[in-house]
Amino acid sequence: MEEQDKFLKEASTSVKKNAYFMSKAMDEDNLREALRYSAAMLGELRTSYLSPQKYYELYMQVFDQLAHLESFFADEHAKGRTYSELYELVQHAGNVLPRLYLMVAVGCLFIRSGEGSSKELLKDLVEVS
Repeated sequence: MEEQDKFLKEASTSVKKNAYFMSKAMDEDNLREALRYSAAMLGELRTSYLSPQKYYELYMQVFDQLAHLESFFADEHAKGRTYSELYELVQHAGNVLPRLYLMVAVGCLFIRSGEGSSKELLKDLVEVS
């Protein structure tokens, strides 16, 4: 097996494992655990070992899971959490890349809802990156 395939397989296994636990936490309405596992899943994108093609494969696996997370954020909003509260919570992710992806996921919903200033939110995202 080529080295690239080995790295991709290991990362994919980790993504699937973290996606499973993220999904389980979402089913249990456990926001903090869902964020923890989503950050771990997104952390797999922090690699320089994969070629662009292999990285894209990994990215698509993670991106598919982010759609579920975004739905969960929308459900949390429907239950009474504000998007600004969710936006603040995702900023506690330990590494920059997972934090940025989580901020974008909540930020998209935040902007669509009209709850806050899209200009301020985009400025904040640019400052993080």
